[in-house]
Amino acid sequence: MIPRLNMRNIACHIIAACIAVAFLATVPAEAAGKSVEIRLKDGSRWRGAIEDKVEVTYLEHHTKLKFSGKLIKVAKLYLIVEGHIAGNPQQKTIFRDDIVHMRTIGSEEEMSKPKAKKRRGSRRPGKTDKSAPVDEKGRPLGVFVLPLDGGVGQSFRKEEITEIGEHADTYGPGQTIVLLINSNGGSSLESQYIAEEIFKIRERHRVVAWIKKAISAGCQTAMCCEEIYFMTEGSAGAITTWNPGSGQSIKGQELVDAMEHLAEIARKSGYSVHIANAMKTNTAMCSYTKDPETGEVMFYGDMSGDVVLSDDDSNLSFTSSVAKDCGFSKGTADTGKELAVLLDLPEWHEIDGYGRKIAKKWKDTFERGQKEIQLLQQRRGYWKSSGSAVERLGGLIKINEQLIRWVDRCPNCFSPIPAQRERIKNQLERENAELRRQIANMRGR
Repeated sequence: MIPRLNMRNIACHIIAACIAVAFLATVPAEAAGKSVEIRLKDGSRWRGAIEDKVEVTYLEHHTKLKFSGKLIKVAKLYLIVEGHIAGNPQQKTIFRDDIVHMRTIGSEEEMSKPKAKKRRGSRRPGKTDKSAPVDEKGRPLGVFVLPLDGGVGQSFRKEEITEIGEHADTYGPGQTIVLLINSNGGSSLESQYIAEEIFKIRERHRVVAWIKKAISAGCQTAMCCEEIYFMTEGSAGAITTWNPGSGQSIKGQELVDAMEHLAEIARKSGYSVHIANAMKTNTAMCSYTKDPETGEVMFYGDMSGDVVLSDDDSNLSFTSSVAKDCGFSKGTADTGKELAVLLDLPEWHEIDGYGRKIAKKWKDTFERGQKEIQLLQQRRGYWKSSGSAVERLGGLIKINEQLIRWVDRCPNCFSPIPAQRERIKNQLERENAELRRQIANMRGR
């Protein structure tokens, strides 16, 4: 019997040969300037862009070698650098697992310039923390944290996700954005808007989910991230869609469409479609088998795996330990320091508090809006039965005007659906026009 290690080496040589044959022709470069990130053998990360000039130190037959040139392609298992071998231009394919060290050529010289810190500081909208860690290009090395708390489509919405992405852009591509999720779910429509936005941001930055609680639409948001981490008491799953009219879960073609949408999110983020299906409907099953030696996990859409995650009478929901065992979670962390280790960061450093600030501002606005709108509705009932006719109508007009201002200031206080919010605003405006007409008629008489 051939030892497992030798079989693995043979397989690697076969794969290498296949890739070498496939790339005998010139490989077209990816989009110039496209941001990329490569995890190295020591756990650190190299961040840069396509067409950067790089020096790669890698292992070949247990020997350390170096190759310099222009980075033209980064794939899941390998990268391609265009340089010179024996004076001739060549494209070198290097497996990611063989990379020992990687640097951007000239980065040390750039970092040694006195103006580097000044340039980095000038990009910051807030105060510059001179003690903060930086990458090899002198850019701040840390995270942006955006708390997403409460109902999806209410205090948890797309707008703040868009803002944190745009804010991270001011620091350059490849930033790490942590979505701190604590939600029991909410609007399925809002979760679709959120998914579209996260996928856009993922093209520029590293977006990870850190789960305290992510149920239903909250879990769908987490699954838009390629990396999910749990807190010890965290839970996630049960992405059931309900019909607000009937109060029952969707069925038929509507359910089929919703399942396909979630399955597509799972595929884009690297999660099993069987997990997505079992979270969406209780009739879908999910189980898995884990290789005790390699740790590789195989998922099944039935109960044939060694570990059953969901039978045909329940929606799949994860605890932190189960999520970690099957690979749905990358790890468990209760503090920023613990999460930094899992993210391969030198330390937990929040570059600034912008995400926490905008999240708190919107949550405060939403909570105040809910209270004031409720009070205004109660006052409507009072004005309909008090004072003279003209006073009653005038009081209702003032209340409606305040409600209209709240529609503009806190649209999600009324509905997560833009069309419904517009109808509410138009209805209030039409009602005020009619009330003013009635007052004019009364005064005319």
